[in-house]
Amino acid sequence: MNAPLLPILLPLVGAIFCLFGWKSLGYQRVISGIVSIALPIIAICQLFFIRAEGVQVVRMGMWPDVFGIVVTVDLLGAIMICLSAITQCVSWFYIVAGAAKPDEERFLLHPLFLLLGTGVAWAFSTGDIFNLFVSFEIILIASYALISHSNEKTQLREAFKFVVLNVVSSAVFLLSAGFAYGMFGTLNMAEVAVRIAQAGPTPEATLLGTLLLFVFGFKAALFPMFYWLPHSYPKAPIGVVAYFSGILTKVGVYCLYRIFTLIFRDPVAMSEWFQPLILAIGGGTMLVGVLGALSQMTFRRILSFHIISQIGYMIFGLGVFTPFALAAGIFYIIHHIIVKASLFLVAGCVVVNEGTDNLKKVSGLLKVYPGLAVLFLLSALSLAGIPPLSGFYGKYGLIVEGLSERHYIYVAISVATGLLTLASMMKIWRLGFWGELERVDESHPKNTKVIYATGLLVAVSLFVAVFSGWLFKLTTEAADQLFSRDAYIEAVLGERGVEALRSQTASSKEVATGDSAWY
Repeated sequence: MNAPLLPILLPLVGAIFCLFGWKSLGYQRVISGIVSIALPIIAICQLFFIRAEGVQVVRMGMWPDVFGIVVTVDLLGAIMICLSAITQCVSWFYIVAGAAKPDEERFLLHPLFLLLGTGVAWAFSTGDIFNLFVSFEIILIASYALISHSNEKTQLREAFKFVVLNVVSSAVFLLSAGFAYGMFGTLNMAEVAVRIAQAGPTPEATLLGTLLLFVFGFKAALFPMFYWLPHSYPKAPIGVVAYFSGILTKVGVYCLYRIFTLIFRDPVAMSEWFQPLILAIGGGTMLVGVLGALSQMTFRRILSFHIISQIGYMIFGLGVFTPFALAAGIFYIIHHIIVKASLFLVAGCVVVNEGTDNLKKVSGLLKVYPGLAVLFLLSALSLAGIPPLSGFYGKYGLIVEGLSERHYIYVAISVATGLLTLASMMKIWRLGFWGELERVDESHPKNTKVIYATGLLVAVSLFVAVFSGWLFKLTTEAADQLFSRDAYIEAVLGERGVEALRSQTASSKEVATGDSAWY
């Protein structure tokens, strides 16, 4: 069954068809719209199918697993593809509602956006390290083109920094892939996991894990590798920045969850090196991000720093590394993608209608845009973790499990970050929406269509809150699948892979003691 290929091939084919009619904006909108609306339907169907039938694998060209391209989608991958498709669909409505200027939209915005979606879906689906690298390069090319899309001087400057820094990360990624192939003779992630398990703890495997932690940590904007994000994202076109903020850094987070649950699972290496390192990075990411947000005075820069701080919670869940912590971390990823994209849509509405998001230049927006103010307040309180909104459940689960595992310092950091997040959101509310009405240009025409498009994604965030129990059950199943890894290994390699893991696990338990064991 080749259904897992659809989320990759559909936007790719759509991007190609958009190029055929690049002179016609209406044609591009129709093709992009058909793809963007179809993707969530396909992704949701795939999610329910995988939940019922198990991990799905497609072997391209029927090559042996050691050499071939393997598309492998488990519950976590299906969840991420679904979130990407929903965000892309709402972003399309947002673009055609007027978030992008017609001249900018006509100049290949739609095919580039679809190409970006292709790379993201491929990253969430691939089962080998080299094709993960290829998907990252597709994402990088499309992202660079979109950030510099308007051809403004500041955009070109930030796009240049973005691409140079990411090329460095990509070079390290390629080096890591070559290193892995030299050690194991394969880049299939399931095969690498089995061979590391059979070889036992080695310095080479620890070095490879550290290199990949750097690569994916850079993509996820973790501390101290976050400096490229707060300057580049505010310069991205209004129409696509919500997708950037919601999805792109989560590709790096997804990869960290994937490799440290599937490949680098030796108890000794984890307890002595990776677990303390991941926890420290998560705590630093939370603090640096939220403190950076407090110091900013523009809507999008505040939100950009909050991307960083909130990713720290996801990495905290990975660092605790229990099934419940992973489930809470995945739930937090779901919440954050929807809510963060919603907040950037709100910021974009302010820019489209007022010409700026500088909090020193606009205030009293509640009187002009009461609906937009409500949408912001719902999303902001959810980001801060105020019950009963969606942000509360993931944070609560992470804090409870952190206390249970005695990570008291990082729990304290997470609580402090939540309080400071609320303070920065209230800063936007107080300076931008509250107070006396002050507008840069009162004659500036209002665009209510973009507000309606924003309401679509905020409604999804409310869905996450209302059905949080069902979603937490789903993320628990995904976490259990990650933690055991048997289903993934068996789907790709068959029974031989599972038997190799079981024999290695039994021997590992003889040397692992107490809380140091990650099994």
